[in-house]
Amino acid sequence: MKRTIAFLVFSLLWLGVRAQETKEQIMEKRAREMHRVIKLSDQAQWKKFVAENYTQAFIDRPMKSQVSKSDNSGATTEKKETLGNAEGKASMFQRLHNDFGDSKISSIKSNGDKVEMVLSAGDLSGTFNLKFSTAKPYLIDGLGIQVEAGNR
Repeated sequence: MKRTIAFLVFSLLWLGVRAQETKEQIMEKRAREMHRVIKLSDQAQWKKFVAENYTQAFIDRPMKSQVSKSDNSGATTEKKETLGNAEGKASMFQRLHNDFGDSKISSIKSNGDKVEMVLSAGDLSGTFNLKFSTAKPYLIDGLGIQVEAGNR
């Protein structure tokens, strides 16, 4: 009887340790969830993702974007800044949805507190560099996106 109880306790402890996700698994899961939410056209889901997956410091920081285009007529650059709040972060998802709403994940790589996720959508390729907080629950604390078009 003692042996059976000891075996059950050991088995439950072993399963508990096995069930805990690693930091890399949590970060990759958040990156995959971001891709899933980008594909949605529901602004409420975008806001929910921001609230549940971004650090408050990141939500409060304004985001800057720069779009550079060049063709036969020359080069143009357009700069924008979104508000440093949840509404501003959710509005970023509208543009991401427009560009990557039908995308597929080409690769995801973890490196320390960062994840690089590459998305492909038609002739667009986007490299998403997500920076995560160093402590649990490993929320997204920074985001950089580089998009290239027509290089396929």
